[in-house]
Amino acid sequence: MIEILINGIIEFTWVEYVVYTLIVTHITIVAITLYLHRGVCHSAIHIKPILSHFFRFWLWLTTSMRTADWVAIHRKHHAKVETIDDPHSPAYHGIKNVLLRGADLYHEEKNNYETIKKYSQNCPNDWVEKNIYTGRNNLGILILFIMNIFLFGFVGIIIWSIQMAWTPIFAAGGINGAGHYWGYRNYDTSDDSTNMLPLGIIIGGEELHNNHHAFPTAAKFSLKPWEFDIGWMYIKIFSFCRLVSVKRLAPKTIIDSSGDHFNFEVSNALLRSKLTVITNYTKDVIKPLMKAEFNKADKKLKSLIRKSKASFAREPHRITNQQSNQLHEIFNSCSTLETAYHLKNKLFDILNTRNQKHENFIITLDAWCAEAKSKGIDCLGQFSDSLKGYKVVS
Repeated sequence: MIEILINGIIEFTWVEYVVYTLIVTHITIVAITLYLHRGVCHSAIHIKPILSHFFRFWLWLTTSMRTADWVAIHRKHHAKVETIDDPHSPAYHGIKNVLLRGADLYHEEKNNYETIKKYSQNCPNDWVEKNIYTGRNNLGILILFIMNIFLFGFVGIIIWSIQMAWTPIFAAGGINGAGHYWGYRNYDTSDDSTNMLPLGIIIGGEELHNNHHAFPTAAKFSLKPWEFDIGWMYIKIFSFCRLVSVKRLAPKTIIDSSGDHFNFEVSNALLRSKLTVITNYTKDVIKPLMKAEFNKADKKLKSLIRKSKASFAREPHRITNQQSNQLHEIFNSCSTLETAYHLKNKLFDILNTRNQKHENFIITLDAWCAEAKSKGIDCLGQFSDSLKGYKVVS
């Protein structure tokens, strides 16, 4: 018995121990991204009961997380993103705090009854959930601890420790912290989300966090040709086995140069692709004008333009007083940038006005295009013409 406690019933080489640890921690990541995140939280995929029950059990065993808790906290993150009510925003908690105390912030919010009650709709509420998982969060990780010792002896404790740290470090701290602080952005979302890496492998595709915030209910996180989402690869494999079905994908937008007027198809495409429209505006209008002004600016103005790059892409309510003052100082010398910036905000308001009649929407768009063309700014005029060619393809 003592020998089993020391050596376990399985003896691996150190390479095999490493491989085993990577496999079991990766299964946990796959369970989080497929079951908790894309499946239950955002309803992007439907998972058959046999697979969803396995994921639910595995997460209880390896993380002590209950489905309703994780889902509620993540939904609140989307609803309150980058505000003081966001459970884990680096903008308010600080990047160091989120990276190092991501799990603590999760547990603090988990004890907020109102959060769980408000944001946990459509989570499992069956007999297993009520009688095993709820109220026995730590039983799962205790069972895993005993199993690891039985299988691997003392080494099992090391493996168990890594399993316990994996989710807080990579999922809680990594996604919630680094995913809103470092990386690149494909879309001008109304938050600070970033794609940490174009290859989403280590944390199941969650590295493509800006893409996810752009299209939260899309099953596939990789949206550019150079990006890879391993979570999507697993979805395709499970779909082939008829264990998963895809419910939603991000709209694929193209710009047809033959468009010459606004109609129902075009206006519907613009509304479905409004984030892409605003992102394209930043890329095709704001950035060329910034570059042109930067090239002829003095040292002080160049410094201001560098500091204000992010401010030009942000919505006005997300700009601090200091950033607003910097923009106004730039506008005193760069009237074309001021014009482009205000027209961007005006277009954003047009695309995000709710309950607008189709006829009024087209009239408003036509008026915006006429105003844009009247400014005599080439890239602005070209962009306004491109709006009439937007199409969403399957």
